[in-house]
Amino acid sequence: MAGGVRICAGTRTGLQLVDLSHGEPEVFGVAHHGEIIQVVTGSPGKLRNLYVGLADGLHKSEDGGTTWRRTLEGDVRSITVDPSDECVIYAGTDPVHLYRSEDAGESWEELISLQRLPQETHEKLGEFSPNDMSRNQEASFRHRRQEWWIHPPYKGHVLYIFVHPDNPNYLMLCLEHGGIALSTDRGESWEDASEGIDYLDIHYLTNMPQHFDRFLVTSARGLFETSDPRLGWTRAEEGCDRDYFHDLAILPSTDGGDPVTLVATAEGSPGVWRRAARGSRAAVYRSHDFGKSWERVGASNGLPEDMAAMVWAFGPHPSEPATVIAAIGESSAVPSPERGIGSGSLVMTTDAGGSWRTLLDTPSAVEHLFVAAR
Repeated sequence: MAGGVRICAGTRTGLQLVDLSHGEPEVFGVAHHGEIIQVVTGSPGKLRNLYVGLADGLHKSEDGGTTWRRTLEGDVRSITVDPSDECVIYAGTDPVHLYRSEDAGESWEELISLQRLPQETHEKLGEFSPNDMSRNQEASFRHRRQEWWIHPPYKGHVLYIFVHPDNPNYLMLCLEHGGIALSTDRGESWEDASEGIDYLDIHYLTNMPQHFDRFLVTSARGLFETSDPRLGWTRAEEGCDRDYFHDLAILPSTDGGDPVTLVATAEGSPGVWRRAARGSRAAVYRSHDFGKSWERVGASNGLPEDMAAMVWAFGPHPSEPATVIAAIGESSAVPSPERGIGSGSLVMTTDAGGSWRTLLDTPSAVEHLFVAAR
């Protein structure tokens, strides 16, 4: 493996810090022991600052994960570093609030314009106010655009923050539940961009590199594509026989064509797994045409054919185009007296998903991942 990498693996019992400099993993530290890691990221390209989201706030490390300090309070569910400026950090919380830092997480301001979006969206759609509790809303919460109050106490959260690599003014939020929020003026104003998605449990969103006209988004009940999020989304699942979609990874093309795309899927959502007392039946699919068609990869080639644990996250290698690390974990939604909180692992492919090998078994599910040059 050319060059060393560090893997930050967010588990349900802390942050595992793993060195992969010589091709084999070495755990050199554990941070936030006993805590559920809700998100982990850092400076793009090379390991400098690290950021972790916990139930009590955003924590920052400037020494590779050895020491940490909290710089933002709140139940932090998403953190994104602006690809064009590593000093600009966005953080999303439960309930839905969005914050921005211009000094690498030292100080924060809330983008309060986002709080107007539910009312503006329902007025635009001719629907009653989300604050009007005089009508029975229970049956429609998960299907209503920009409806952030799902069940008592009626809270949703920002699960992912997309900052366009070629235009830092272009932001999109994946809301679980509530849809997609879009800003083209760096958060000064927002609009709903959820048209065409019928179940608004949104997980992850990305674009084809150097494009403003090819986007993919994953949800709990579908995978969708669009040339313009403001014009609506259409399904992009040809070749997939799963219905739950989570993380996406974009790998550079090696032949001058479209980049290779990987998507993590499962059969049904964690609630289905729990009620059926079964595993996720996860699968990884690959596309060579940015989502127009998909093929399953890795089954019986490093990944089980009938896979109980879920593939929660991908971490592309910073310098090897076909190498990706994946975070694996048994869902906490499926309790097991034998397994407790569920086991986890890190797996790796060096051929863009065709085959995989286990790097490291972990004591609990790995649900978040950040990979950077050492």
